Amino acid sequence: MELVTLSRVFILVEADLMATRLESAGFTPFIHGVDAALSSGGYSMGTGGIQVKVPADQVESALQFLAEVPETDVWGGEFLAVYNRALSAFRSGRSSPATLCDPADTAFLLKSGCSVQELYDFVEDAVDYGEPDLETVLDVQRIRRDYFLGVLRGEWTGQVVPMSALPLKSDAVDGIDWLPRLIVKARLKLRGEMPPDLMYGCGGDRPFLRRMGLTLPGFLELVRDCGDDDLAIVEAVKRSRDGTTH
Repeated sequence: MELVTLSRVFILVEADLMATRLESAGFTPFIHGVDAALSSGGYSMGTGGIQVKVPADQVESALQFLAEVPETDVWGGEFLAVYNRALSAFRSGRSSPATLCDPADTAFLLKSGCSVQELYDFVEDAVDYGEPDLETVLDVQRIRRDYFLGVLRGEWTGQVVPMSALPLKSDAVDGIDWLPRLIVKARLKLRGEMPPDLMYGCGGDRPFLRRMGLTLPGFLELVRDCGDDDLAIVEAVKRSRDGTTH
């Protein structure tokens, strides 16, 4: 029997949910690639992720079903609610990480792989500079959450990398300054190991990525998918930059 992949994810529960939805609608789903996708060394789109498949003769109708009956984004809705409460708190004068969130929202964030400090930084910059917007924050945190739940099994590493360990802002690779620092910063963001004074998506990151023709979520995905291959990241950034200048 020929099987065709409908979707690739890195969190087993998401694959299970999709398979359950398909099965309840009369399809015959299969889940492949769990071991490779859930190994820290295999966390890359190159492994194919966890693949949800159906028989070839069900592909067209299954895709139509998924498009017409989309899955409710429960986590996304909860995160947006937490973000909006934090934004209101900040504007009302609770403008410190210690006072921004109540215990329930703090617990939700931590279970999602997000610290209150990280949310505070996003909210503060949104108020002061008008960016990053809510959609960008949601996309960035979704990528981090997927990595947190998939690769790190929902456990914080307990490690915090000091600011002194990061490349300087002026450090360059192939003539591109800021990039070495941002690569390291993105890896720390994925692993939840940023020090409190560091922000992925800060006022330096945002204009840099715009010049490179990239977004905060897009760059984080690039670093995730390239793993430790700095050269692949640099070459991808150069291709994106060159595409925006021609």
